[in-house]
Amino acid sequence: MTHPPEYSVVLFDLGRVLMHIDFDAFPNGLGLTAPEQRAPYEASLKPFIRLYEEGKMTTEEFLDGLYAIFDCRFPKEQILESFNDIIVEDNAAIVPFVMQMRSHYRIAVLSNTCDCHWEKVRHLSSVLKLFPHLFTSFELGAMKPDPSVYAAVCSSLNVAPNTVLFIDDLEENVRGAAEYGMHGIVYRSAEQLTSDFFQKKWYRRT
Repeated sequence: MTHPPEYSVVLFDLGRVLMHIDFDAFPNGLGLTAPEQRAPYEASLKPFIRLYEEGKMTTEEFLDGLYAIFDCRFPKEQILESFNDIIVEDNAAIVPFVMQMRSHYRIAVLSNTCDCHWEKVRHLSSVLKLFPHLFTSFELGAMKPDPSVYAAVCSSLNVAPNTVLFIDDLEENVRGAAEYGMHGIVYRSAEQLTSDFFQKKWYRRT
């Protein structure tokens, strides 16, 4: 394996990279399977969930808020279970690549996530145990692609941005990392990731 010596950290996203997730599991678990059933709640849900992922409220406050958003239709226990069903399982296909990176670089995770999802991931995921450095939006108080998130990671790891390679499934997050000074790869599959890495098809700041 050839690798550029100037890189010291490979930073991975969690959802849709290290783990499979299913956003439909949340409304489906509440019986909201049709678009017209979900529509009345969508405008309120997205910004409210974002606040939780930014660490602006506790899980109890989050559940109280969801209970109100859903007009008290569902028990809080059902809401929490359905919300946690978004987290599915490890992405086994990426493990060989993670192991390769681990043998040559420091590896870390940077995830936009919330307290209850993180608790489930910590219990469920074997892949996560490979990573010595873990960064989450709800603990950092901000979400990708906010520059402060990338800055916090670099500060904690004591590295310059241009020594970090960031892998995320969302181009906007990779672009944000590149604008901060990191390099990046937009993840589509484990095969594509491996190919792009070795062919050095990396997002760079222009």
